[in-house]
Amino acid sequence: MKITFISFVLFLFTYTTSLFGQIDQFTGSWIGQLKGSGIDLRIAFHISEKDGIILSKMDSPDQNVFGSSAQKTLLKDNTIMIDLPAFAIRYEGQRIGDSIIGKFFQTGAEFKLNLGPLTEVLTGPQRPQLPVAPFPYTQKDVKIKTPDEKVKLAGTLSLPTGKGPFPAVVLVSGSGPQNRNEEIMFHEPFLVLADYLTRNGIAVLRYDDRGVAQSTGNFETANTFDFAQDAEAAWKFLAKQKKINPKKVGIIGHSEGGIIAPIVAARNKQIGFIALMAGPSVPGTVVIPDQTELISRLSNVSEEEIHNQLMLQKFTSEFITKNQDSKSLQEDLFKEIESWLKSNAYKIPANLSPKTFAKQTAYTLTTNWMKTFLLTQPSHYLEQVNCPILALFGEKDLQVSPRANLIPMQQLLSTKSTSKVHVFQDLNHLFQTATTGAPTEYGKIEETLAPAFLIYITNWIKNLN
Repeated sequence: MKITFISFVLFLFTYTTSLFGQIDQFTGSWIGQLKGSGIDLRIAFHISEKDGIILSKMDSPDQNVFGSSAQKTLLKDNTIMIDLPAFAIRYEGQRIGDSIIGKFFQTGAEFKLNLGPLTEVLTGPQRPQLPVAPFPYTQKDVKIKTPDEKVKLAGTLSLPTGKGPFPAVVLVSGSGPQNRNEEIMFHEPFLVLADYLTRNGIAVLRYDDRGVAQSTGNFETANTFDFAQDAEAAWKFLAKQKKINPKKVGIIGHSEGGIIAPIVAARNKQIGFIALMAGPSVPGTVVIPDQTELISRLSNVSEEEIHNQLMLQKFTSEFITKNQDSKSLQEDLFKEIESWLKSNAYKIPANLSPKTFAKQTAYTLTTNWMKTFLLTQPSHYLEQVNCPILALFGEKDLQVSPRANLIPMQQLLSTKSTSKVHVFQDLNHLFQTATTGAPTEYGKIEETLAPAFLIYITNWIKNLN
């Protein structure tokens, strides 16, 4: 599922600075914790002076970003402004005692960011599970044709050592543009999963989403059913490969991929099995409010604000469901939201007018992908699947929570004797061992995939008849 994080793009650019205040009180290295709206990141600034010129650089160590140069640094009395327009970032702070008390701005969002002296050497996150060559299996790059001539998928096929034929799986990623390793916050879950499965005698095909990395096509205009078409093409490609047992070729789908796998299996009865990693059993109109409530409450958002967010989501979901076939849905929704705001105590971001907020919200909710996600009923496809289904959840998943999805999934699979539902204690949406399950933990946890998960899914596939 999509979660918003601050993102940085690394490249070099020139900088100019201006000196109007006492530089001595700001020179040195400073660090603070950026929190709010699902974000929890360390941000550091390194400020120096040479020949009357101030040099400022920013680090975001939790994102493995170091040494981003500011274009402009301004001082006035005991205040400082650091500007990085290439990242749409600006920091404004005031020196008070041993601290800099300030605010961090990016693309219209505003966050409190207080800085203190940096006394440690910053390093990026560790990822000890990432596999390192040489590997006890073979890998080869492949190209996969799809029914859309503009979409050709680039992927990697991992084959166990031996004659075969081997069982095999296609890995289908979650929402958002993902490469073949499903890279997120310097974790590469699909690379770790593919390595483990292949070492245990299961061939794996993973691929870049359309329009991402080496795959062609347009990601931005596609929806869940377009991605299902791509996954189907990948499954058919894998089933035809040498050393593969065509009767034991399945799909493992994560998050949105857990919706895509049943869509593909419902119309391809030859699929050997599907495994759903945090796959929703209810539509997006249920998943999104549930996700909003759980993450917001953990982020210490007030109960009043959570209530208002849920009220707006309920209002917009009902309107979209009722008017889904309207050719003027976006414009109509914009007007409805603008009217709703006038009669409800909803907290609009300080930098936006009600009209702009209503327009942006209407646009976001009526994109091809979002509208499809909100309205698609996973149950419709799960009921049509006749192959074995393994549905896996993390107890601490706040994005596709067991609270909203477990019982409906159990009910859907209760009549399918070859299917199973399992909940892993202490695992989050990425199937990492977590403390709270908050998305802010994903990048801080060194573990990419919990060993218990890797063992469980591998044994389930190997024990299928």
